[in-house]
Amino acid sequence: MAAALRRGISARGLVLRLEQAIEGVYSPRGGYNQKDYDLAFLVQAIAGPQLLYSLNKSHGFASTMTVQRCTQIPSLLPSIGIPSAEEMRKNMTSFLEPSVKPPPPQSPSGKIPGNILMFDGVALESKCRYCSRRNSAVGVCREHSKNVDLKITSFKAIEKICVALFEETEPDKKVCFGSNATVVAMAPYARSDHYWPVPLVVLPSDKTEKGEWMALWIRTLIDEYGIHIYGKTMHGPFFTIGSDGNSSFRKARHILCMTDEIDPNSELGRTTCSVEHPLVGMNIFTSCKGITGTCNPKHVFKRKNVLVDLPTSKPQ
Repeated sequence: MAAALRRGISARGLVLRLEQAIEGVYSPRGGYNQKDYDLAFLVQAIAGPQLLYSLNKSHGFASTMTVQRCTQIPSLLPSIGIPSAEEMRKNMTSFLEPSVKPPPPQSPSGKIPGNILMFDGVALESKCRYCSRRNSAVGVCREHSKNVDLKITSFKAIEKICVALFEETEPDKKVCFGSNATVVAMAPYARSDHYWPVPLVVLPSDKTEKGEWMALWIRTLIDEYGIHIYGKTMHGPFFTIGSDGNSSFRKARHILCMTDEIDPNSELGRTTCSVEHPLVGMNIFTSCKGITGTCNPKHVFKRKNVLVDLPTSKPQ
């Protein structure tokens, strides 16, 4: 206040400084906008707090504490074993809340554009980490996580996990690291704003899960999204389920999306299966909720090329 008065600040400017101080965003180097907060957050997330501290001193970047106060970063809860409905609900609340992901505008017809539910795998560093939110070790593959208690209650509990990872030989007691993470995300159709995928489930795997098992928890995810306060009602339904060429993903997608034939009298049926608009030779099956299955076209061509290149496929 004294420094501002010495500079001859106006009454309006003085009130603005007081409002910034109350909100915790005042900086003697000048007020920050949302772009400044985003830039400082990226510096901290990619390069670490030490670089942000240096840039704060040299270039006037927002400090670490200012970024933490003024930037809302949703937190993704990883699944330890098979994803539970509670874990799915927590991630939906964290990532689909309107201040994080604004709901889509309604179309002239009053309907909300739909979404695609996507599945893919990303490589993992094979190691365990501590999850403070559940006081448990994470990083063990979901297929064998039930073979050992991953709760960190004592040093002896940590030793048991180590034995199960490195020394145990019995199949029903041994566990292994997850080498790949299954990531489930949703992204909207027909939107040019906020068009980024939103993760809903992430869980480690050793790539031995069968499509039948995967289809069970995917169905749970679809059901939970349908009844969640920030789910189908706010952000629109799932139109399709998409995946890459992974055999388990394709099997799960087939199980879920090949159960019901499109009703010719439904809205979708009148535009695709009617006498005026017949889809001759096309798949007209969906899930029980009307969700269709799709995939990345490049994986279709890749799989076809692999089959063509097999020695048994070449002419003699």
